[in-house]
Amino acid sequence: MTKEKGRDDPDDFSGISLGGVAFMLTVIALRHPWQTLKELLKVVRRLGRRALRLAMVPAALVAAIVLSRRRDRRPTFEDYLHGRDEE
Repeated sequence: MTKEKGRDDPDDFSGISLGGVAFMLTVIALRHPWQTLKELLKVVRRLGRRALRLAMVPAALVAAIVLSRRRDRRPTFEDYLHGRDEE
């Protein structure tokens, strides 16, 4: 019997070792530096937008809660007792 690699072996990428894949990507990146830089900047910009969006979610949630409570001010029972009208 021969010993074969499993399909989910981490050292194999479609029949090429990970070192081979890294070498091929390095060669391709060095052959087309401007295209590589352009694609890298696209990825960085996309990640930056996503991080900003994730950072803004808690702030937007707090703002929505504060604004909804401010607009939703209804008279309480004590307001009726003391005769205070805010209008």
